[in-house]
Amino acid sequence: MERNPVTATGGGGGGAGGSEPSDQEEKKSPSAADYMLNFKNIIAAGNEASMTREFNPQVAYEFEKYLNPLKLKQHVLKSEKLRSILEHYAKESGQPVKQLERQAKEIIEEIGLDRNMAIIRWCGIAITAIGKRICDGFYVNSASMLNVRKDMGKCPVLYLPSHRSYMDFILMSYICYYYDIEIPGIAAGMDFHSMFGMGTMLRKTGAFFMRRSFSNDELYWDIFREYMYALVANYHIGVEFFIEGTRSRNFKALVPKIGLLSMALLPYFTGEVPDVMIVPVSVAYERVLEEQLFVYELLGVPKPKESTKGFFKALKIIDERFGKMFLDFGEPISVKEFFGHDSAQRMQRAGVGGQLQKLNRQEVDLVKQLANEIIYQQQRRIVITTFNLLSLYYASQLYAQKSVTIDELSRGVLHLKRIFEQLGAHVSTKPGSIKADIIDAVEIHSNILHFVNARLQFTPMAAKQLADKIDVKRLKAHALCPQTMAVAVPMLALQLYVNPCMFWLARPAYLLLAALKEQRSQQKCLDSSSISYDSTLSALHAHVTNMDELFQHEFIIESNREAAEFETHLKLLLDERVVDVAKNGRIRVQDNECAHVILAALAPFLCLYYQLVVALRKIPLDIEFSNKDLLVRVQKHVEQLLQQPGGTAFHVHPYCLALDNLNIAIYALIQRGYLLKSRDSGQLKIPGTPGKCLEELERQLLEYCQLMPFAQYSTAANQQAQFHIAKL
Repeated sequence: MERNPVTATGGGGGGAGGSEPSDQEEKKSPSAADYMLNFKNIIAAGNEASMTREFNPQVAYEFEKYLNPLKLKQHVLKSEKLRSILEHYAKESGQPVKQLERQAKEIIEEIGLDRNMAIIRWCGIAITAIGKRICDGFYVNSASMLNVRKDMGKCPVLYLPSHRSYMDFILMSYICYYYDIEIPGIAAGMDFHSMFGMGTMLRKTGAFFMRRSFSNDELYWDIFREYMYALVANYHIGVEFFIEGTRSRNFKALVPKIGLLSMALLPYFTGEVPDVMIVPVSVAYERVLEEQLFVYELLGVPKPKESTKGFFKALKIIDERFGKMFLDFGEPISVKEFFGHDSAQRMQRAGVGGQLQKLNRQEVDLVKQLANEIIYQQQRRIVITTFNLLSLYYASQLYAQKSVTIDELSRGVLHLKRIFEQLGAHVSTKPGSIKADIIDAVEIHSNILHFVNARLQFTPMAAKQLADKIDVKRLKAHALCPQTMAVAVPMLALQLYVNPCMFWLARPAYLLLAALKEQRSQQKCLDSSSISYDSTLSALHAHVTNMDELFQHEFIIESNREAAEFETHLKLLLDERVVDVAKNGRIRVQDNECAHVILAALAPFLCLYYQLVVALRKIPLDIEFSNKDLLVRVQKHVEQLLQQPGGTAFHVHPYCLALDNLNIAIYALIQRGYLLKSRDSGQLKIPGTPGKCLEELERQLLEYCQLMPFAQYSTAANQQAQFHIAKL
């Protein structure tokens, strides 16, 4: 099981200054080639699992005697801890214990999972049939799956997948059945519970249900916590939940939520279990089923309520194609080894009363560190597809307002593949010609891009079509006009497939911006004796750290590996001839294609933070405003910029309209003290002196935007947006 962080390593990448490789010249490092060979298509002809075979699974946690779902509920209801909790509430509220017992039973019935193998088998048959129709395969890393399986039985197991689609938990259960592993209990929201028929089916395949919010219902909170405690400590099947809390609509990792993880680890902290095995699971999609829905939600279209009718309506996707789905299992993490605990420390709190069994501050801090490590490991193993690389390359060319041919795309994608493999990423490309692979990827995403005369273009989306489809009065923030939506929808859809690359490119982009900033500073410096190799590296470190802090909620990459990654990323920029640091400390940055791709990846996020701060600076200091008011202001401000012709002063991108990312940026500003949020009313306010200075932050962000090399092309994304409006 994993304890110490692993530094990303890889082979060298070719220089950007030379010619790009042909198909024949492309070479994988043996490790990259071997790793992708571990993925097996489990729904390919001859590989399918028999849904009628006898199921004798490996259990997650072995006991002499096993509970069934009914006995698990009875175990919770009869436990001394629950008795202690109910007596506590009876004393606090004056209600009879018997009445609270009835409430507890109703809550347990609402929460509790069930198991029906006939329904599980029927679901498996349906998933196989639908998967074969809409997908090019379910690709599972068999080696990593078997590695997880061999360590099972000694302690409870928590499966923690990344969350980009509702398909995530369906795939997990299907794969566990395929590899003869006990299907885990899966935490699901109550919106699924209320779906006619579907709620019962999900429960009988292992789902247990939780309310989205129960902060004001302390009894429910404590009973749910006790059920989770028993599920981990006294049940044998393992537990699955999503540490991000919800699907990431922007295809990036979200800040981890530690509530369920804290509950699941409580049996470890009390000494009731010897250890807990954490399995980070990475799920990647060539095309996400909910892609179009997510784009509309990012722009403010309300999320449709989960319903059985909506589920059957969604089955129309069987006429579409979604490419490959990839699932990989990280190295299991031993909680005991990660925390470095001894049993005596944990046993000290085992005798504490049931209602007081909560984590202390030190334990919460440990759980936060563990949560960040889980997110890190999830991202490391998410497979990067050809369309991810294609989107990244095409986005960089849009800033230059260049059209891209199939030959240019082929060279660019192969170059990026080498770079990502050097950084340690797992890249999936189809065997054979890279051109055929690119054509196939574009065909799968024909709703976003298509070829015209061998040149890649956005698939047109008429403003009238959007006006008929979307009721602007129902948008969550500003009522964006159809023309703006027509530009934003394809641009946001493309950006969604760039975003998985940001785990690998965020810090190289920080370092490249730092190098540009340091180069400018050195050019202004009259005293060359103050410049040395060590001082230059120290300045680069400081700039990267500053950007890490600014974007710490945007890119979840904190892992205590910063020093090693700095060396890896500097080597990449040196190998690609983007940066050169002389022995005397003088730094030189080359304006080449690699630099453009790396900076273009970060540009939408810089633009978003910059435009958010510009909009905030227009609000008087003494005015309170709601989060929605701020979203409306920013979207209105960005829409006005996008509609203005020309204007090299505008650093703007349609991504600045994305509500989820605006909310992340607002949260980041609150955490750093640039915004104040009232605990009582939730209202926001800009702090006065001596608070954090928004003016200084605006200046800093503008400086970063101006360091981007795109200014020479008659700048920013405003021009590119106007170009696409004109085409439509």
